[in-house]
Amino acid sequence: MLCTISRHMLHRSFHLFLTLGGYSFKLCGIMKPMKFILPFFFFLSLHAQAQKSLTPQAFQINVRPVLSGILNDFYQMIALFPDFPQELSGIVVQLESMNTDKEHLLTSCPRLVNDSCYSHLRAIQNKLSLIQARTLKLFVHQKISSSLHLNTITGMRLVQDFHATLEEVKGELDNSTLMIKASIRHKKETYQIVKQLDELNTLISLAIVEYIPYTYKEDFRHFFFNFVHPIQQHISKNRNYEFLNRNVNSLNFAVNLLNMNLTKRNKKTPEGMSPYLSLIHNRWNSLLRFYF
Repeated sequence: MLCTISRHMLHRSFHLFLTLGGYSFKLCGIMKPMKFILPFFFFLSLHAQAQKSLTPQAFQINVRPVLSGILNDFYQMIALFPDFPQELSGIVVQLESMNTDKEHLLTSCPRLVNDSCYSHLRAIQNKLSLIQARTLKLFVHQKISSSLHLNTITGMRLVQDFHATLEEVKGELDNSTLMIKASIRHKKETYQIVKQLDELNTLISLAIVEYIPYTYKEDFRHFFFNFVHPIQQHISKNRNYEFLNRNVNSLNFAVNLLNMNLTKRNKKTPEGMSPYLSLIHNRWNSLLRFYF
């Protein structure tokens, strides 16, 4: 049975309260098994709508800096896991910074790349060079883990796939910019370039999850692909505020679920991780007042 507590009350402890669409509920009576309760709440959270829609200006001032802080906290938190490659977070940041460049590329050259989008191609090219250097550094520092709970082999293979794809994409971009500069006509589709860049993002995202210890992998996999990755994909886009307006409830569920799984189920997290988890939770809760 659900008992309504108060409107606009923010989530504090998942096993007592759950924020859905601006309302907080308390679980009353005998607790049902979580395997039945969580799918029900997840269904509600996905279909609830934010009660307020932020303007672009309000989003940039009040929300985007907090989201950037949450992403930074997340990568500092998972870096505490044994043998987690420190270079991965830098690669992710560089890939994220290309989202705006990709938008500009599609706008200036919607079909084929040409001199109209030369500056955007060069910007992407330079960032790929930085990523290339970080990837090579990652290979130097990477080693087989001694931990029984860390499946680094799959992570290494994904990083190798990432590196191979990176080399291919950069080689094609080098060729395209060279031909444009020499005024040589060629038919390179813009969509194909963007698709390859998105593939890089997918590969590095999968690698990040594989470096999480087995005990925590499913918890972090859900949070990464239902909160971190979507935020990274949209935070730098021109209409990023619309994404939060539409998806604040499902994002809220992902934050609450991670907090519950790591704090309410007696999982021993690495030393120093709890403050980051609390900070992520508190930062997110501070944003909910703009949407409910």
